[in-house]
Amino acid sequence: PYPRLSAGLSIGAVAISLFGAIFLLVLGRHLEAPVQHLTRWVVSGDINIPFGFLLDQTSLLMLAVVAAISFLVQVYSLGYMAGDVGFSRYYAFMSLFAWAMMNLTISLTMLQLYIFWELVGLSSYLLIGFWYKKFSATEAGKKAFVMTRFGDVAFFLGLLLVLVHLGNLNILEINDPQVTVRMSPALITFASLLIFGGIIGKSAQFPLMTWLPDAMEGPTPVSALLHSATMVAAGVFLFARLFPFFSHSSTAMAVFLAIGTISMLLASTMAMVSRDIKQVWAYSTISQLGFMIMGLAAGSYFAGMFHLTTHAGFKALLFLCAGVFIHAFESNDVFEISRQGGRRLKIPTICTVIAVAALAGLPPFSGFFSKEVILAALADLKNPVWLAAGLLGAFLTAYYAFRLI
Repeated sequence: PYPRLSAGLSIGAVAISLFGAIFLLVLGRHLEAPVQHLTRWVVSGDINIPFGFLLDQTSLLMLAVVAAISFLVQVYSLGYMAGDVGFSRYYAFMSLFAWAMMNLTISLTMLQLYIFWELVGLSSYLLIGFWYKKFSATEAGKKAFVMTRFGDVAFFLGLLLVLVHLGNLNILEINDPQVTVRMSPALITFASLLIFGGIIGKSAQFPLMTWLPDAMEGPTPVSALLHSATMVAAGVFLFARLFPFFSHSSTAMAVFLAIGTISMLLASTMAMVSRDIKQVWAYSTISQLGFMIMGLAAGSYFAGMFHLTTHAGFKALLFLCAGVFIHAFESNDVFEISRQGGRRLKIPTICTVIAVAALAGLPPFSGFFSKEVILAALADLKNPVWLAAGLLGAFLTAYYAFRLI
């Protein structure tokens, strides 16, 4: 009933979060050791599970990315969702998502991260099926919810395996080099593969990749925030978060590299033939997440996180521009938009071209630098197949991105 109040509260809160995130990022850029703030939460017998926050370079960077994109998307939504019946409900869901996602990034233990991981999944479900009177939207919401649960069950089993052998789920302790003393190599591989199930579900990698294109049934700002920049990148963030633990198992890393490569190539080919502007960018997102996983699995922690950060910026821009075209021409079909004279909208067209140049990896745009680091990491591997696949993927990316233009 009070659309102005709900939007004002939501944007005000996320603006404060953005200010706080940037302040912490600047303050913590030279952190020598991670900072922990914890309090007792669940105590039962010998088990003591704390609740708290872990601030290090990884979490502070991701926190700033989430806060920045959330703020921009919520401001954009003021115009995009204006006059919608569910305006206040939309901002409530957006705030729930932003809160859950920010807490996910700075979680101290894997159990805490898992709780917020599920909350992020819930807000994704609520936002995909936001226009619940559209049958396709409710179906897409259910599909996303069920498919990501498959991955999350595996993720939870992996966490239980780690808990049984380590006695706690503190992220710093899981990443400790001494883990190899307490868990056998086979166990570490098995636990890594199970936890990776959650990453496959959340980041829409092969074989659980088909929910993401359907998720485009939600409002376009939702696609920009959840399904391109932040929520789907939570899987890659989890990989980075547990990177030292995964690195103990070369077998697991090889499997991750293969899955990332397959997803990247498959999704690129799908993007080459789709006519729906949002689906092209959805397939593109799956493909770029595959690139990030390839970078991390090739052993370059920096490459994966760098591409995650640059991708958040240009992919959110692509979706927001797509929203302008869809809003203006009431069609998702690329050919239909061009027939009606999509190029007449100067600013969205220019912004799309800039974002596409970054996506295709043209210098001097951000995507050029982050892809370059990933390809360098792949070039360092003994097997030349991975680099060849990466170069092919980069070529296909440039093709489907410019095909749309």
